[in-house]
Amino acid sequence: MIKLKNVSKYYYSKGMISSGISRVNLDFNIGEFVIITGESGSGKTTLLNVISGLDSYEEGEMYINGVETSHYIESDFEEYRKKYIGNIFQDFNLVNSYTVYQNIELILMIKGCSREEIKKRVPEIIERVGLTSHAKSKVSKLSGGQKQRVAIARAMAKDTDIIVADEPTGNLDSVSAEGIVKLLSQIARDKLVIVVTHNYEQFEQYATRKIKMHDGKVAEDKPLGAPREESAKGTAALCEADGKANEKAKSPKDDISAGAKIRLGIRNTFNILPKFILLLIVFLFVVFGVTSQYTTLLHQQAEEDKLGYNDYFYNYSEDRIVLKKVDDSSFTEDDHIALKNTANVKSAVLNDIMLDSSMYIEDGDFSFEVFPRVVGDFDGKLAAGRMPESKNEAILTSYEDEYYFNDETINSILNKKYTIMVGEDKEMTVVVVGCAYKPDSEEFDYMMYTGSLYVTDDLMATMREETYNYKSEITVTMNGKEQEYMQGDPYYRIVPNSKVAKGKALVFEEMDNFYGERGSKGRDLKITANTIYYTDSIKLEIADTYNDKTFKSKTGVSEFDEHNGTIYVNQKDYDELFKKGNYQATVYVNDVKMMDDTLAALKNMGYVTLPLKETFVTFSDGLSTIIMVPLAVILVLAIFFIAYFVIRLILRSRSAYFTILRMLGMAKKNIRRILDTEMVLVVNIAYALFLGCIALVKTGVVRVAYIIELIQYMKVTDFVILYVVIMLMAYLISGKFSRHLFRKTAMNTFREGDR
Repeated sequence: MIKLKNVSKYYYSKGMISSGISRVNLDFNIGEFVIITGESGSGKTTLLNVISGLDSYEEGEMYINGVETSHYIESDFEEYRKKYIGNIFQDFNLVNSYTVYQNIELILMIKGCSREEIKKRVPEIIERVGLTSHAKSKVSKLSGGQKQRVAIARAMAKDTDIIVADEPTGNLDSVSAEGIVKLLSQIARDKLVIVVTHNYEQFEQYATRKIKMHDGKVAEDKPLGAPREESAKGTAALCEADGKANEKAKSPKDDISAGAKIRLGIRNTFNILPKFILLLIVFLFVVFGVTSQYTTLLHQQAEEDKLGYNDYFYNYSEDRIVLKKVDDSSFTEDDHIALKNTANVKSAVLNDIMLDSSMYIEDGDFSFEVFPRVVGDFDGKLAAGRMPESKNEAILTSYEDEYYFNDETINSILNKKYTIMVGEDKEMTVVVVGCAYKPDSEEFDYMMYTGSLYVTDDLMATMREETYNYKSEITVTMNGKEQEYMQGDPYYRIVPNSKVAKGKALVFEEMDNFYGERGSKGRDLKITANTIYYTDSIKLEIADTYNDKTFKSKTGVSEFDEHNGTIYVNQKDYDELFKKGNYQATVYVNDVKMMDDTLAALKNMGYVTLPLKETFVTFSDGLSTIIMVPLAVILVLAIFFIAYFVIRLILRSRSAYFTILRMLGMAKKNIRRILDTEMVLVVNIAYALFLGCIALVKTGVVRVAYIIELIQYMKVTDFVILYVVIMLMAYLISGKFSRHLFRKTAMNTFREGDR
């Protein structure tokens, strides 16, 4: 079965070379029960490790069934151990976190047995070693004798031709030792059993051969004859039973299945709770660290998009700061009060969208450009007239001595009705009941010939609603087909009409083409408004259609050609789509030199800030992105290596487990898959917790400013990218640890205590 010809094994340590065994010549055959004895350091354990493929050898040749092994690499020895060797170790080398059942199950998984085979064979094997009552007990809770029986049961389950045992009774009391010796003798008849021991007398009555080692050489090789008759009878009975069971249990696959690898990976993830918690903490660090770097980059890119000339902001006053909330919710009156009371803030404007929406009040030849504000923001002194008292009354302010606005003309402006156009076609009426001069230091001082129109809250809400409509990207979905409203084009423009019932829509006749032969009446219509502040949709039922002949009677509006293509809805549905709060606010600072302190204070209050003076930058050419991307990559790599070294320290406690798998003959690729499963599972749990935190923040259940800032720029695709990056990092960490684990032989790894 095994032949050693002039085999030598040397050890290298700190420049010193020592001999483990020297020029050993031995033959071993099936049916032998061989006892190897000798004093400590004589080479008997080294000989056993070479025979079992746990250690390599440097000289000579070892033959297995006549095949040379000097050319074997580690994967060849793994296959050899799996196919031929059943190990029984002095220190048992069981998986202490597994039960007795799971330890036996493990070896059958490695052999590729099906789940049905495993369920049948494991209880039978456990029964043969007398541990049925302990099948569900963790190995760590067993006595030494019981652990050794589990080790023998594992070797029996492996069903190999060779069983090697290193000091199997060394840690046992005399009673337990006697039971182990008898158990070994019972399975020795049709196998090659090789036992290393200091206590030859325990095995003498059962042994068929004695080998004595001295200074790494064979000092004695003495045949002892067949085992005693009573032992042989017991052996024959057991072998007959084993033979029948094993004949059915041979697995044609003879390799661990993908399902078994996944089950082991899942089992290993949770069976040692402290290890799982530590790994989870590390991967949470990885998730949040990588997310932080990724969102920092997104933030930087978003900021760069704001650089240069920005036609959206009419007011480029350097003392203006535009704000939004980190959770994208609307501003409340409490927010308004808090902003006004912030140090260095001169004024706070909630209706920020109107600051950049100029309008004209007109009456005949009189036309004056204004920016709407609410009356509550007015803190000046009236030069003429009174404060507004009804919805459509307003105060007009501008600079003194402006052509249309001076002491000679100011009274002629009062108490007249003026028309205001909001957007393209929303016409409103306002009565100017008061006038005031702007101080030279007030906002908009960079723009000549403009004024502020202070209106009531109700009128401002209507203006804001129409402005949201005007500045929205409108998409109309009909029968699954989308059409966009283009500014200046009446087609798909949304207009409220008192003749349309709530939940209904009146549409132009040509829309029948989108719905086929049945036409559009009674069919669903979806309208989506998308702004920089919000996205909202409503679903309506098409109540009717209009054409040039029925237009006026159905809408109450004249001039069909100007309005053909408009979609008319009920005012309440219109309000649902456009009557929104203020999602952006503005504060003006007293002292621009203290801008940084003001920005810090506003950020501490939970706001995202944009000082408009920074938008004056015009020629960045993406320079900051060019710098930020490599820096982000470097930081992510740093996170990777930090995580790897911490995980490696954590997994050192698992090296014993992986080394046991190697000793039992599991291939490197299979161990790697088990480790991959464990890493991927922990990563997925960590990522799920991360997404859970985000969901809680988004729903407002909890408010964590750090997480809110992390996700404010992230979209679904960004979460997918982040997941792929983190999964890749976990896979690389697993691979790097696997390479570290397999860089030496199983026995060298075991000796170093790297477990």
